[in-house]
Amino acid sequence: MKWYYNIAQSIIEALQQIFNEEKQADKVVNHLLKSQKKWGARDRRFVAQVLYDIVRWKRYYEAIAEANIENQEDKWKILAVWSYLHQVDLPDWTEFQSIDLSSFDANSAKIADEAILNSIPDWLHERGLSQLGAELWKKEITALNKEAEVVIRVNTLKTTRYKLQQKLSEKGIETYRNVNFPNALFLSKRKKITHLPCYKKGLFEVQDASSQLVAPFSGAQSGMSVIDSCAGAGGKTLHLAAQMQNQGQIFAYDIYQHKIDELNTRAKRNNVSILRETAVINQELIKRNANLADILLIDAPCSSLGTLRRKPDLKWKLNPEKLRQIKVIQQDILNTYTSMLKPGGSLIYVTCSILPEENQEIVKDFLDKLNNYTFVDEKTIYPSALSGDGFYMAKLIKQH
Repeated sequence: MKWYYNIAQSIIEALQQIFNEEKQADKVVNHLLKSQKKWGARDRRFVAQVLYDIVRWKRYYEAIAEANIENQEDKWKILAVWSYLHQVDLPDWTEFQSIDLSSFDANSAKIADEAILNSIPDWLHERGLSQLGAELWKKEITALNKEAEVVIRVNTLKTTRYKLQQKLSEKGIETYRNVNFPNALFLSKRKKITHLPCYKKGLFEVQDASSQLVAPFSGAQSGMSVIDSCAGAGGKTLHLAAQMQNQGQIFAYDIYQHKIDELNTRAKRNNVSILRETAVINQELIKRNANLADILLIDAPCSSLGTLRRKPDLKWKLNPEKLRQIKVIQQDILNTYTSMLKPGGSLIYVTCSILPEENQEIVKDFLDKLNNYTFVDEKTIYPSALSGDGFYMAKLIKQH
């Protein structure tokens, strides 16, 4: 691959939006690729790779270049570092003329700090070491610095995994199975798939592998009443409906109306017919639903540390104060939403974080404050062990 100026300039502008304007990296990349109609598939893959690599390895690249990515001139230095590490020749452009590639060799040889080598903030590195221990943290941050696989969940309300795999193969999309995920197909190569007729007909949804373990863990069965209280755009809601075979009732809530709107669109496409209510959650709704649910799923707001493979910019936006605020929200949601669970029902607490302070410690604090819940089970999914995001899930039973 070689550089073209318009592509390099587009990448620089995207980095400006991500690091100076604090826009979400995935949205910036998607918008850029959609706006460049003349780019071919190879150009699109190249641009996406460069941008995600730079976002992921920002701190490491900055150390090699002795640069700050927020400075406009230094963005070109960071681009030069990417080229240097990937053995792509630098063009004879004005922006690159003052760059001494030999200094990159010298600087990279001197880097010994683990936080820099793993391209994470110092505070987050210290948090991981203290809460997970050096051996486990090293494995997890190494795994989180890799590119995520594309995983889809077969909509069993409309098809089977075998039939869908055949349909995708006919379209040139090769997939493979994993025995740990009975409704999942893993793409052998990253490809655009949401334009396919089988997607538009609701035969599958793009859903991370670890996320596909939440519905089975919940124990949701046909005929139950289930509340998904932090539903977002509904990935887990749709999986619950399929697991329940469209029998029973699901109430799906979130704090954002645009996510509820997206959920409704997806539910229609997936042929989900047991959604009894989708709405923005509020105190009146919580009071009206008192003692309603057999299962209450709380997929709580969290640091999203377990999703860094897909959203590497999150580690640069998170800080200790934001994490403290997140934990307050988690505790408040548990204390407020659980009134919707009936006695004998199951509370499923979920985060996409691997930090115990957002997981085990939050659950312990909840149990210490209330004497009418019994701990049943918990599961931590580490990115190093499975081909998916980091997740935590706990199951508690409400006694009275």
